[in-house]
Amino acid sequence: MSLRQLLKDRLAKEGVDLEENWLDIMNNLHDIIIYQDLNDKILWANEMALKEFSKFSDRVIGEYCYKVVHDRSQPCEKCIVARAKETGEIEEGEITSPNGNLYFVRAYPVKDKNSKVIGIIRISLNITERKVLKEQLEHNRLRTELFANLSHEFKTPLNLISSGLQLLDLKIKNSDDSDKYMKYISIIKQNNNRLLKLINNLIDITKIDSDSYGLELQNHNIVELIKKIVDSIRDYTEDQGKELQFNSEIEERVMACDPFNMERIILNLLSNAIKFTDEGDRIEVNIRENEGIIFISVKDTGLGIPKDKQRIIFERFGQADKSFTRNSEGSGIGLSLVKSLVEMHGGKIALESEHGEGSEFIVELPVRKLVKDDSEGEKERVKDDFFNKLNIEFSDIYF
Repeated sequence: MSLRQLLKDRLAKEGVDLEENWLDIMNNLHDIIIYQDLNDKILWANEMALKEFSKFSDRVIGEYCYKVVHDRSQPCEKCIVARAKETGEIEEGEITSPNGNLYFVRAYPVKDKNSKVIGIIRISLNITERKVLKEQLEHNRLRTELFANLSHEFKTPLNLISSGLQLLDLKIKNSDDSDKYMKYISIIKQNNNRLLKLINNLIDITKIDSDSYGLELQNHNIVELIKKIVDSIRDYTEDQGKELQFNSEIEERVMACDPFNMERIILNLLSNAIKFTDEGDRIEVNIRENEGIIFISVKDTGLGIPKDKQRIIFERFGQADKSFTRNSEGSGIGLSLVKSLVEMHGGKIALESEHGEGSEFIVELPVRKLVKDDSEGEKERVKDDFFNKLNIEFSDIYF
């Protein structure tokens, strides 16, 4: 059965007369359609074919297909059309046009009533963008694997350095020259923690990009969880001459959250607030609830963020201050990671800020509870790990 007959039967079921609409249908398709004889001369081409190939040849209809499609002076050997003429069957493959576009091509033999091949209809679909997208996806996959592998390779020696520092710390504390060396130990620890923070963020961002980062949700009193985080850094903040306040309009709200990642979210926001405030400034953490949504606000009276920088603040590697003389260190990953972690909780984060008048980051989380919760065994681990996490999150603040 010919292609024309197949189309005719298919369209007849939808009430379309192929004889009346044949040319309109062919000319409005995005596929390139060419009908050629057994000598490879093009007898008919639709509008898309004329648009694609007329710029490479003085004419399309009446010209040889190998000149128009392949920019050759001789017939192609063993090409799709040649195979279709030889086998009498539909053949398919890929070709590249003179302008570099890649096409997936099917060659349909046209047969007479005696089943003798009398011509070829070739239908070509432009797959250039599809191939580019496939290459980009493969590139992104390889890049993700590279980041993951590099991050883990960096983290292994850093963990060994951390272990060595802990042993060295114990030795020096018991020596007569402890004061002399503790300053250098402290500098090494801080920079080791800075590298760990960067690598941890890179690993987690890579996992999020590859959809392999999961939350371990547990039912927790969100008010108590955040208050403990705030209380744990109160002395640290006040030692820098900055005021830290915690206020909550509700006493208790048990909801599903990942305590480990909630700590990372709040510590990151508090770290930024401390980093971009001066002595005498105030930092407030406020909690309120409205219509099943918990609002967690971290507000400061610090530098603020200019309006033109606020749109990039949550972007990957986005920083309000990218100058070489900026006052604080940072990779520009932290807030991007915070945004991803908040969204994985089903929430969202927003920024309100005026340059010179401070900033307020507002996290919105839906109040949801797990039907079954096995969080009790995790609470001790979270508590034990907290101060190590605190040192890492605050490692890029210098005083």
